[in-house]
Formats: sequence, C-alpha cells, structure tokens
Amino acid sequence: MNLRNKPSFAVNSLLVAAITALLLSPVLCAQTGANASAPQHSASSASTTPATNATAPAASAPQPAQDATGSERTRPSHAAPALTLEQQIEKLPPLTATKIDAKGQGENILQHLNEILRFYRAATTKIQKAGEPSDILYAEQSKAQATQIAQLAFQSARNEAALLTRVNASPNGTPAQGNTASEPQAQRLAAARARIENQITALQATDAANDAAIAHSNAKTRPALLERQEQIDGEFKFLQATLDALTRVANLSEAQGRAGLLGEIDRLASSAPELASGTGKSITAPPLETVADAQHAGLVTQGSVLFDLLSARRSIDQQISETDRLRDQADDLRKPFLNVLRTLIAQGETLTQQTVTVPAAPATSTQDILATRKQFDELTSTFRVLSDAMLPLTQEVTLLEQERGTLTSWSIATDAEYKSILRSLLIRAAFIAGALLLLFVASQVWGRATVRYVSDLRRRRQLLLVRRIVIGFVGGLIVIFGFVTQFSSLATFAGFISAGIAVGLQTILLSVAAYFFIVGRYGVRVGDRITVSGVTGTVIEVGIARFYMMELVGSGTELHSTGRVAVFANSVLFQTGTPLYKQLPGTEYAWHELTAKLKPEADTEAVSHALCGIIEGVYQTYKGEIESQQHQIENWMGAPVDRPSVDSHLRLADDGLQVAILFPVQIGGAAKADAAIASAILKAMQTEGPLKQGLAAVPTIKAAIKT
Repeated sequence: MNLRNKPSFAVNSLLVAAITALLLSPVLCAQTGANASAPQHSASSASTTPATNATAPAASAPQPAQDATGSERTRPSHAAPALTLEQQIEKLPPLTATKIDAKGQGENILQHLNEILRFYRAATTKIQKAGEPSDILYAEQSKAQATQIAQLAFQSARNEAALLTRVNASPNGTPAQGNTASEPQAQRLAAARARIENQITALQATDAANDAAIAHSNAKTRPALLERQEQIDGEFKFLQATLDALTRVANLSEAQGRAGLLGEIDRLASSAPELASGTGKSITAPPLETVADAQHAGLVTQGSVLFDLLSARRSIDQQISETDRLRDQADDLRKPFLNVLRTLIAQGETLTQQTVTVPAAPATSTQDILATRKQFDELTSTFRVLSDAMLPLTQEVTLLEQERGTLTSWSIATDAEYKSILRSLLIRAAFIAGALLLLFVASQVWGRATVRYVSDLRRRRQLLLVRRIVIGFVGGLIVIFGFVTQFSSLATFAGFISAGIAVGLQTILLSVAAYFFIVGRYGVRVGDRITVSGVTGTVIEVGIARFYMMELVGSGTELHSTGRVAVFANSVLFQTGTPLYKQLPGTEYAWHELTAKLKPEADTEAVSHALCGIIEGVYQTYKGEIESQQHQIENWMGAPVDRPSVDSHLRLADDGLQVAILFPVQIGGAAKADAAIASAILKAMQTEGPLKQGLAAVPTIKAAIKT
C-alpha cells in the first residue's frame, strides 16, 4: 500500500467536509428553526457530535496487535466521556494571525446581546388590541421566534467568548484574554479538591484491602483489623465532608466570581431567566376587538380602533427595522470566524499541494507522512470545532430572517385592517356630516317659511322656538348615534357629566327652569313693559336662558328709549329682593294722580267737584278704549274687575288740607291727557269760581304707580 496517498485522501476528506458543512448550513438552520423550541438541546447534541467525530481519526489510526484477539474485544470499554464544546475549544491550538480584535469583538457581542434583549422584550409585550384572530397567531409566532433568537444569541455569545480566549493564546494554553482576579482562588480550590479526591481513592483501596484481610482473618488478628476499619470509616467521612464543602465553595465562587466577557454574558442572561428554561416569557393577549365589529361601531370606537392599529403598525415596522439591524450585527460577528474557516481551508489546500509536489525519499517518507497526517488532523479538528461553535449564530441569522418574514406578513395584514377601518370611519363621518347638513337646510327652510307666512309675532316666535328645540333634539340624536353605539358606557359617562353640569352650571340650569315660568300665563311676552331691578323697558326677546328688553327712561309715564338693550338672566325671577313689575296683559293704561293744596277757608266739596268735572271731560275722550281693554281683562281672567273711573278724596298733609284725584290715562296718550287737564285747570283758576278761591297753589299731576 502506498503511504504517500494517505495525505491526499485526508485532504480530500477535509475539503469534502468543509464544502458539505458550508452548503448544508442553511438546511441545518432550517431544521433547527423547526425544532428551536429547545435550542439548548440541539446545541448540546451538536456539541457532542464533533466530539464523537473528533475521535474518528484516532479510531482509524493503526491499532495494537492485540485488537485481533477475541479476549481483547470482549473486554469492557473504559473510554473517556465525550468532550463538551467548551472543552474542545480549550484544546484548540492558538488561533494566530486571525486579525481579530478580541476586545472590540467582545464589546460587539455585549452590544448585540443588549439589543437582542430589547428586541425580545418588545416582541413579548407589544400586542395590538384590535384586529383579526390571525393577529394573535402572528403575535404568538413572533414571540416564539424572538425567544429562540434570544436563546441562540446567548449560546453563540458563549461560544464566541470561548473562541476569543484562543485568539493569540500562548502555546502552553494560557489565554490572552479572559483572565480574572478569581483564577488563583479557583486554582487553589481545584487543587484542594483533586488532593482530597486522590486521598479518597487511596482510602477506598485501603478499605478494600482491609475488607479482604478481615474476610481471611482469624480470631487473633480480627480485632486489630476491625479497629483499622473504624479508623478508615471515620477518615472517609471526614474526607467526604471536606470534599462536599470544597465543592459548594467552588460552585459559589464560580457563580459569583466569574468575570470578563463570560461573566458579562451570564449577568445579561440572568436578566431574562425564562430563557434558560427554554419556555420564554409568557404573555396574555388582551381581548381582541375584531375589525368586523369595529366597522359597525360608532365613530368614537372606530377612531379608537384606528389609533390602536396605527400604533400596532408603527411598532411592527420598528421591529422589522430592529430585525434587519440585528441580522447585520450577527453577520458582522460571524464574519471574523468565517474568515478563519476560509483560512483553514486555504491551509489545507496549501498542505495538499506541498504533499503532492514533495519527491519521495525512502529514509524520511514515513516521518513526513506522519507529520503531515498530524497537521491534517489538527486542521480537521479545528475546522469542526469552529463550525460547531458558529452553528448557533448561523441559526440565529436564519431565525431573524424568518422573524422578518413573520413581521412583514403581520404588517401587511395590519395595514389592510387599518385601511378597512379608515374607510368605514370616513363613510360614517360623511353620513353624519350629510345628515347634519340636511338638518341645517330643513332648519333654514322652516325659519324662512315661518317668517314669510306667519304674520303674528307671538305665534312666529313660538314656531321659531319649536324649530330650535326640534332641530337641537334631532341634531343631538344624530351626533349621539353617529359617535356612540355602546350605550351602557354612555349611561355611565352621562351620569358623571350630569353631576358635573349640576355643580358647575347651577345658574344656567336655574335660568332654563325659570324660562318655563316666564312663558307661562302671567309670564313675560315680547312687547310687554316691565320693571326689574330698577330698570324699566319693553321686552324685545325672551330666550331659554336670558331675556332682552329695550331700556326706557323718563318721569311718570313719559318714558323714552335710551337706545340700549338690557339683558337679564331668567334666574332673576328666583332672586329675593328683586321684584319684577309687568303690565297686565291686554291693558295699555295707567293711573295718574292730581294733587291740589287747598286754602283753610276753601269749600272742599266745590273744589273737588270742579276738578273732577275737568278731569271727567278729558277722560271721556278715551274712556271707550279703556273700557274695551277692561272687558278683555275680564274675559282673560274669567272674573269681574272694577271698571276704572275718576276718584277723588281729601287728605291731611303736613302743609295742610289736600285733595287727590285718581284718573286712568292711556300709556301712549298720557302726556296729551295731562296737558289737556292742566290747561283746563289753569283757565278755571283765572276766572271767578271755586278753583280761584279755594286753591292755595297750582295742582300737580304725577304717575300713581310704577310703569
């Protein structure tokens, strides 16, 4: 057999393994994504695989001659347990000339883990409250993938941290980075534990020998052997207790004193302990309001759902951007070690070329072949360990791509729901606007028809008031049914609003209540002359909360407009100390009083008769109109009322005897009647008669009541 062909076969095996690993890495990642609910188990299986494979070259090496014997084949196997991935990384040769900045790479790993944790928490908390049932499936799938991504990120970070200890490491195995202040203590604990374990092993051998001696002892030697057995048991218990204590101290020291990059990774992992269990963070989805229900809801509900969907879409877009950034970071973290793998492949190809071109030398060919075989074995082992260490990071990249696809599909679905709700909202808003516009047109038509076809001012104002109430009521119904559909919540909300209105709008509510008293039988009408709070005027409008009157000033019944409008709240009717005086409905007359001072020797009866005759003469000119008004009052009240007439009486005052005469006058002609009476009295005082002889001064005429 030609031994020169051995290296060529090994190189071909190395190249085939490398190409197969690179080509099948997406397949492995896809299989891992399907089983990523427990990525740690897959990683552990992956880590044990290279250990088994790493022993393959040793198994294919030449075996001793006794392998051919049947007795050796039946001997029980005492093979060492498979090495973990971290142990395999520790046994790697130093990774020199890699151009890897271990410190910068460690900082990038920690930054990547921090952003992975933020991404994981965002994926497990941001769930929309409105949409379709498929949105819950998207949320659960995104949460599961985010959990797998976080687990793989921590696993790959630990693998990279272990690989960084081999970057530019010394040939004796001391790492260039990762030394901690707790290493001397850990070494002392390990040495103490090893010493105790050796003592226990030696003591077990001594105990076995002593048991054999006891089994073959006689009565003379047995007591000494039993005493020896007691000593061995006591020493064994002491050594076992010491070993247990050292084990607990070592575990505590390893858990608390771990520093460097691995310590930082462990501290970050402790902030999300649910990732270690492989279950991820459990979340409870809120009650989902479907789009179909929201489309038939009110404007307020649709607006709330619209903003929820808008917020959800913005959150999903942010998660997509974060996913792209994390994928780029993962690619950057993987790139230095992919370059190392490419370097290993190049070294294998170079070694193959050297082996093929070296001429055969009988004296040194076997040694060269063995040295070359050793180099190939080192390259193969290093390549397999590096590819296994990079596998979680490759799986993380694949899962990030799957997460991006899930989030993209979710974003498309949410966008469709958003457009559907927006369309329904705009249609409902247009319907409400159209209904209000139609109501406005009807209000204008009603108002113009009332003004055009109703000539009675009182009836016109009543119709306009009815129009205002009807339009307000219908408009309120349109707004309420257009904006709100859940009347149970509306009732609660209306209760709070009513309580607030009752406290904050007391005066307005009182004015509204007084309005119904004002428009009553003895209330205030437009055109009435009233006096309230010392202000006299003619009412020009009565509103639901206020009434308006044109201010009048003057003396007696001689009142004139000032051009100002006085405004009073209707609640003034309920205020104490603020009386309101109003002309009786249907009456347009008032009472005036003529007062004349008499001389002591005057004939009071003759003077009173003369004055009453003058006043009666003037009163006869408008008596018919006043009696007509009196008749209307009787019909309106349904009871007889004393007819107005001229009435005279005597009275004693501080300055002497006086005669007072009350007589009715029309409000519109009061000044004319007073002038006629005054003119007639002055003429009578200039001629001989009772007035000239009995009057001590010119009589005075003034209004007898407030108007």
